[in-house]
Amino acid sequence: MKSKLKIIQELVREQKETVFSEQKAPLTTEEKMAFREALKGFSQMGESVYGTGKLQEVVENLTKVVETANRLVTEESDDLVDNVNSSRHFKVINEALKQFSKSANEVMIHERRLSAAFEDIAQGIQKYYEVH
Repeated sequence: MKSKLKIIQELVREQKETVFSEQKAPLTTEEKMAFREALKGFSQMGESVYGTGKLQEVVENLTKVVETANRLVTEESDDLVDNVNSSRHFKVINEALKQFSKSANEVMIHERRLSAAFEDIAQGIQKYYEVH
């Protein structure tokens, strides 16, 4: 049977974990190296997040293409049947263009939100670490 003194010494040496004071394992060397590499590539992550504005250009160019195509088809066709068919086809195309434009606007809104959140993260990390 253990003496009371030995039992008390074991209890003192034992690290207790409670709900309020959870002991976290120290970072391994590999985890620290991976963290440093992530900080080095931080700006590359930002490039992926920030909208480049190309989507707006695509919407504008696509709108011009559809408008020009519609004008050319109606100007070049002398046949009434062709005009009716092309009118129906371009009605569908214009509706698809509206959907494309609406979706692109939603994507751009989300890109702005992503950019703002990324900036908040970057500013917070930069208070403690140098990011590249």
